[in-house]
Amino acid sequence: MQLSKTGYYADFIIYPLLILGLLGVQLAEATTWRPFGFVFLCLLGFAAWTLCEYLLHRYVLHRVPILHDMHEAHHANPSAFVGTPSWASFLMFSVGALLPLSFAIGFTYASPVTIGLMLGYFCYVVVHHVTHHWRLAPDSPLYRFKHRHARHHFAKTPGNFGVTTLFWDVVFGTSLEAGSRERRSSFLRGFGRFLG
Repeated sequence: MQLSKTGYYADFIIYPLLILGLLGVQLAEATTWRPFGFVFLCLLGFAAWTLCEYLLHRYVLHRVPILHDMHEAHHANPSAFVGTPSWASFLMFSVGALLPLSFAIGFTYASPVTIGLMLGYFCYVVVHHVTHHWRLAPDSPLYRFKHRHARHHFAKTPGNFGVTTLFWDVVFGTSLEAGSRERRSSFLRGFGRFLG
């Protein structure tokens, strides 16, 4: 979705504050502090985000007609301020993750998972911004993200749906990187075909 400049950059302020705020609530509410469990649940949330990012990009932005049209406009003008409005992503994390997880497993466990999800989303926002709006030298560590995402935009074969990681593209056989298709096992090749 086309955003104003303010709307586009809002996530760069809102999500660090939300993550810190939820961390503060977690620390204030926790009766006992288990840092290893907390970090594990945050990492689990982060990993879950990478899968959500891949699935949303592949199956929603490339297959749901109205969203596909907006996404194609982004492909046509990659330097435009295109993204998800902060209010929509906030609803996704609060109503779609934190509340149901709190009811299912309790707030103490739901909040670090949600922190991990939001941290993953924030990383996605940053990496996506860098790939479209920064000029990077080919020897820059971030250049490979830019190159990989450019292949997503301009390749004839759909692929490279992951922005923050290539992992799920390799698992599901949609990586456009040289040699990655050959490294997959026959099980994963079949599993990727099964998912479409």
